[in-house]
Amino acid sequence: MELRIEGKLLQKLPVESGTSARGEWKRQNFIIETQEQYPRKICIAAWTNSIPILDTFQPGDMLSVGVNIESRESTVKPGQWFTDVRAWRIDRAGQQPPMQGGYGQPMYGQPAMPQQGYGQPMYGQPMQGGYGQPAMPSQGYGQPMQPQAPTQGYMPQSDNMPANDGGAPDDLPF
Repeated sequence: MELRIEGKLLQKLPVESGTSARGEWKRQNFIIETQEQYPRKICIAAWTNSIPILDTFQPGDMLSVGVNIESRESTVKPGQWFTDVRAWRIDRAGQQPPMQGGYGQPMYGQPAMPQQGYGQPMYGQPMQGGYGQPAMPSQGYGQPMQPQAPTQGYMPQSDNMPANDGGAPDDLPF
């Protein structure tokens, strides 16, 4: 499950590290407090790649954190479960996130690059609205469409096609 949580950074806990079968790892838990009618404190884990991003924030800063929530059962005590809240994106609250890398996430250590693909407009096609953004027509590179004069279309003539009757509109839906 993926969520976006906004709140005030209250505290950054010490960095923990260790070695697993996959290699070295680091984790730093931090506490944010939501700004709702009944504020809640949430402990979120920033893992190896997210720790340098977390270092750019200080207690009191307003954050917007994209998190994944996952639970797993204890291998020592069956029936006992642990829930993990992991940060996959940390931004300043109210900040417009940059263009995305693959799978909706920026690539760490590299600038986010615009990609043609899911959710991106094709050249000359209107942009799709989403996530509260209005749909905006474009002619490529995010430029607004320029009004164009209507043009006469080209239709080749053949023996099995009726001739164009002097520019009368056809009844095709496209």
